[in-house]
Amino acid sequence: MRRAPTPATLALLGLVLMPACGDDGGATTEGASSTTDGAGSTTGDATTAAPTGDPPTASTTLEPTSTTAGPTTEPMTGTTAETGTTTLDTDTTTSEPSALCDRLGGEAGVGELVDGALAVVLNDDKVNGYFLNNDVDGGNLRTCLIKQLGQVAGCAGVEYDCLDMKTAHAGLGISTADFMDFALDFSTALDAHQGAHPDLGDDDKTAILGVLGELAPDIVEDVGSDATVYQRVGRKPAIKGLVGAPGQAGSFVDNVALDVAINGFFAAAEFERLNTCLTRQVGGIDGPTRYGLEVDAPPGIDPGVGVGNECKTMAVAHEGLVDVNDMVGIDINDFGALVTDLVTAMETAGVAASDQDAILGVLGPMCEDILAPEFKNQCPGASKTETVEATNLAAPIPDDGYDGSLASMACAVLVVPDDAIDFVAAVTLTVAADHTFVGDLVIKLQGPDGTVSTILSRPGLVEGVDGQGDCCGDNANLSPSTPLTFKNGGATDAEQIGAAVPDTSGIVCVDEQPPIACEFHPNPGAGPGMDLDDFLGLTAKGTWRVCVGDAGGGDSGTLHGITLVVDRVKYDPTP
Repeated sequence: MRRAPTPATLALLGLVLMPACGDDGGATTEGASSTTDGAGSTTGDATTAAPTGDPPTASTTLEPTSTTAGPTTEPMTGTTAETGTTTLDTDTTTSEPSALCDRLGGEAGVGELVDGALAVVLNDDKVNGYFLNNDVDGGNLRTCLIKQLGQVAGCAGVEYDCLDMKTAHAGLGISTADFMDFALDFSTALDAHQGAHPDLGDDDKTAILGVLGELAPDIVEDVGSDATVYQRVGRKPAIKGLVGAPGQAGSFVDNVALDVAINGFFAAAEFERLNTCLTRQVGGIDGPTRYGLEVDAPPGIDPGVGVGNECKTMAVAHEGLVDVNDMVGIDINDFGALVTDLVTAMETAGVAASDQDAILGVLGPMCEDILAPEFKNQCPGASKTETVEATNLAAPIPDDGYDGSLASMACAVLVVPDDAIDFVAAVTLTVAADHTFVGDLVIKLQGPDGTVSTILSRPGLVEGVDGQGDCCGDNANLSPSTPLTFKNGGATDAEQIGAAVPDTSGIVCVDEQPPIACEFHPNPGAGPGMDLDDFLGLTAKGTWRVCVGDAGGGDSGTLHGITLVVDRVKYDPTP
């Protein structure tokens, strides 16, 4: 049941909105959230938080409660970098508690109130994202809050010596909506505290909340509650709904569960944990959550994760994941289906196009972590094509000089530059030459590591030894205007070059009957190598050599140009 705002809460709302909105009243909050009774959970829309005054440690546990905490406002004094400290009902001349301190229950009562307020905040999804991260020093946070509230209440000997509000909250991006929700959570804690300390009056609560409200200008950085994707999307509650669960119509997880193309990957998913981790991941794009830094949250909050059971990196989370329907890992088509299901969910949730782009911009680079090892090179940015050329060579091919060595051939040197994407996935070679007897020719390609592959070996002649054999191979001519291209999967076997040319004056490819595309699959004959897969998985960078030799007398030719195309990939294609 939602309670009506108390007079103290309404007064606080006014205090917050006046400095936040300015004279034109242009800034808004997401509404004055109602809270439940003192049980600790809240409903409604918004909250605040900020870091502690001292450097964070690994500890995130608050005593005497067992819940964890994160960044926060450094409680409710009027202390700022520019002003002094505001106190209420203060008597600092004696060791006796002041009236307000006494009505709060003394220093012990102040600690109880702080613990109660933190419990409410940690149960409030609108703001607990600032706190439920293990880089938050919960013990220091609690200490600073007690000092701040104790000084406000005038408890004898209590002095706030933590960071001023502006410094403590700088860079957190706390919005007006966040601040209001934190304040409303604190108001809930005050109401519960009043039940155990009936001398605490409504005027006391109003005064304490008034001091808190005055801190808004130093704490709030996002006055319009719209400076980040996190705020514009609707903060953690809206993100949780966007991620959703099976059966939650229109949510991302439900879209995936209904998508037959990929739902087999999620047959064994822990959906509560999946929702928590995806919510924290999206909330951490430019919001307060820290993915992978999960803590032990209150029951029902961030279920499925905790200390020792943190959200996994994308690579670890998807390692070995297969579709139960075909036992194949995630490929680029599966990744595309995930993206489509997410876009559909964001459109259903009314997420603006620019914010969708921001979210997808973070998801895109995760492709390489999500795809199975054999498919990682399908990801955007994991492959590139490198083209290097040697032109205007005019290099004579030594007639009848080929003896099986590269030194006996006309060679062109090509240098492939260094790059982080450096595994060879495929090679295409184009050779421009003239020659009056193609059956004399041998073409070889040498990679940077010394690997040699024979691309062409005297077409039309079955030789028993590399480049050697009885006369003769095919007698068709080569023309540089019709260069030969070699690639695995080429339309014609290289051994058949010129086979369909009707007379000795004909040019290969163009004068074939019928004419053919001048694209061939390598055939090594008796030479070393198999095909261009000889270079698969090798390093692309370095010096490559393309060599053309002549193993028959009486006909000659010239090497004019070489084009080497190397398809490079980031991951070894032959793991």
